[in-house]
Amino acid sequence: MSNLFLCFGYILWIGFLPLLYTFFRSLSEASLKDPLFFKLFLKDVVRTFPVCFLVALPLFVFPTFAKAYMLFIHFCFVPLMFIEISHIYLFKTRIGLNTFFTLFVSNMKETKEFMSQNVPTILFILAPLFLGVPLVFLLLLQPLELSLMQQIIGGVLCVVCAVPFVRNLFKTGFKFKDGYILNPYSNVFYHLYAYHKTYSELKNWVNQKKAPPFQGIVSKVDPKEPETYVIVIGESANRSHFSLYGYPRDTNEFLKKTGEKIYTFKNVISPFAQTLPVLERVLTFMDSEHPEYLYQKGSIVEFFNQAGFKTYWFSNQYALSDTLITAVSKQASWEKSFNFSGMKRFEKTGFDGDMLPDFQKVLSDQTVLKKVIFVHLIGSHSAYANRYPASFKHFKEPFSGKNLSKEGHALLNAYDDSIRYTDYVLAQMITLLKAVSGERFLLYLSDHGEDIFDTDTKKILGHSQLANKPMTEIPFLLWCSQEYINTLQGGEARLEAGLEKPYNSQDVIHTILILAQLSHPDVLPQKSLI
Repeated sequence: MSNLFLCFGYILWIGFLPLLYTFFRSLSEASLKDPLFFKLFLKDVVRTFPVCFLVALPLFVFPTFAKAYMLFIHFCFVPLMFIEISHIYLFKTRIGLNTFFTLFVSNMKETKEFMSQNVPTILFILAPLFLGVPLVFLLLLQPLELSLMQQIIGGVLCVVCAVPFVRNLFKTGFKFKDGYILNPYSNVFYHLYAYHKTYSELKNWVNQKKAPPFQGIVSKVDPKEPETYVIVIGESANRSHFSLYGYPRDTNEFLKKTGEKIYTFKNVISPFAQTLPVLERVLTFMDSEHPEYLYQKGSIVEFFNQAGFKTYWFSNQYALSDTLITAVSKQASWEKSFNFSGMKRFEKTGFDGDMLPDFQKVLSDQTVLKKVIFVHLIGSHSAYANRYPASFKHFKEPFSGKNLSKEGHALLNAYDDSIRYTDYVLAQMITLLKAVSGERFLLYLSDHGEDIFDTDTKKILGHSQLANKPMTEIPFLLWCSQEYINTLQGGEARLEAGLEKPYNSQDVIHTILILAQLSHPDVLPQKSLI
C-alpha cells in the first residue's frame, strides 16, 4: 500500500504544485481580508481533484504496470508542470492560448533571443532537479500488489471523483470550461486543442475566402488625385522612451530635424502585450466584442484592394508561417520580406533601414495613382543591440534616472538606441513621402510596449499574457502632407481634437480607413481616433 500512496501522492503533487505556487505568489499581492480571493482558490482546489483522480485510475486497473505508468506520467507531465511554474514565475500568469501561438510561430533564433534575455539561469539549474530527483524514487518503485477488492474499490472511487470533470467535458464538447484547466494534466492539452482549432479556422479562412467581402466602399477623394498612405507597425516600443512623449533622452532627434509637424497621440494603448493577438485586431475588424469578425469579415488589405488602391507589404519581422499576419500580407498586391534570419539558407539579420531603397522605388512609381504601403518593423524586438547598425550606437553612459546594474544599463542603452533608430527610419520615410505629390499621410503605431526596468529594476518584461502599463502604452504618431490637411474635413483641428483621447489600438482599422477618407457600413466613426 505504501507504493500506492507514493504513486497517488506524486500525481497530486504534479497537479497541485502550480496551483499552490500561484496562490502563495499572489498572497503577498492580494488582500488577506478579501474573502473572494480565498473562495476562488478553494474552488480551483476542488476542481483540480477530479482531474487527479482520473489520472490515477490506471493504477487500479493495471497495478502490475504501475512503474511504467508512473514513468510515463513523470516524463509527460513533470516537464509540463515545470514549464507552467516557470511561466508563472516569469510572467505572473498561467500558460494560455497566446503562449502556444507565440511558441509555434517563433523561429529558433527569435526563441533564443527571448530566452537569453528573459529566462534566468536558476531555471536551467532547477529543471534537471525537477526531473532527476523524483526519477530516482520512481525507478525503485515496485509493482503494486492489490487484491481484486482493492482494485474495485479504488477504481470506483477514482471514477466517482472524476465524474465532475468528465461530465464537464461532454457537456461543453471537450472544451474544458468552468475552470478545469488549472493543472498541468488538462491546462496544456486544453490550450493545445484551442490552438489547433484556431489554427484550423485560420487555414480555412485563407483557403476558402474567394468572394469580395466589402461592397459599396465610397471615397471622398477625387479619383484623379494621387493618394499615398503609409501604415508603419512598430515592435515592442514603449512610448515613455520617446522624447516626443517627454523622455529625457533625445530619442526622436531625426523626426524633429525634419521640421514637420508630428501629431503625437498621448493615450493609445494596445489590447495585449503580444504581437499576434494585437495584429489580429489591427489588421481586421475583430475586437473584444466581436471576435467572430476575425474570420467573418475581410482584412484591411482586402478593403484597400477593393477600394481601388494598390497595396504593398514590407516586412522586416522574423519569417513566420501560417499566421494571420502572413495571410494578410499575402493579400497585398506586392509583398516583400527583408528578414530571413532563422531560416537555414540565410544568415543575414536585416535592419529596418534596409527597406528604404525599395520603399523609395515604390513611392517613385508614377504609374500607380493610389497606393497604401504597410511596413512591419523589427523595431525594438529583443535582442535590442541587434536592431540597429553599429554607427547608431549612441547612448553609452548609464541612465541617471534608474539604479541598474552594469548589464541593466547596457540593455537600457541598447533599447533606447533601437527607439532612436526607429525614429531615423520614420524620418527617412517622411522625407521620401514629401517628395511625391498628392494626398499623403504616415501613421506609426507599435504592436505593444515593453517593460524596460519600469516596474522592476532587475527585470525586463514583455510579450506576456499578463500585461502592465509599460507593456501596453504605445506610441501613436501621424504625419500628414499639407494637401491632405487641406482636403480633410475638419482639417488640422480635427486631428488635434484626438490627441488626448483614450484609445485602444484594437479599433485602429476604423481610424486608418477614416484617415483614408473611405466610408462603408463596417467603418464606424465612433471607433475612430479622429
